[in-house]
Amino acid sequence: MKIRVYYEDSDAQGIVYHANYIKFCERARSEMFFDAGIWAFSNECQFVVSSLNAKFLKSAKLGDILDVKTSVVGLKRTNVTLLHEIYKIADINGNECNDLVFSCEVTCVCMSYLKISKIPKDISLFFKAQA
Repeated sequence: MKIRVYYEDSDAQGIVYHANYIKFCERARSEMFFDAGIWAFSNECQFVVSSLNAKFLKSAKLGDILDVKTSVVGLKRTNVTLLHEIYKIADINGNECNDLVFSCEVTCVCMSYLKISKIPKDISLFFKAQA
């Protein structure tokens, strides 16, 4: 998923504010779920973040074009672990690059009626196909 860095994403020096990298990952994860037909408010299975391990590698700046890549790196009966990687693919002047600026492993647990539950088979098959 491609994202341009706007003023609202950066601090006074034009550098992306650290929490916004996590927001960018959340958007990419949501798009992945929407594409699979996994709705956020289904009672059958709602995914809730249970852990997150982030690595800030380089800075992105105002005007940069970022590409957020999401892949499945672990799948268990009740949770899925996703790897989000954010690459800077172009700067404000259009100069192309391919710099990894942020990576994050996120574990999401399946909840049904506010209790941890088994991931439904169709959703599990989708995650296996993404691995």
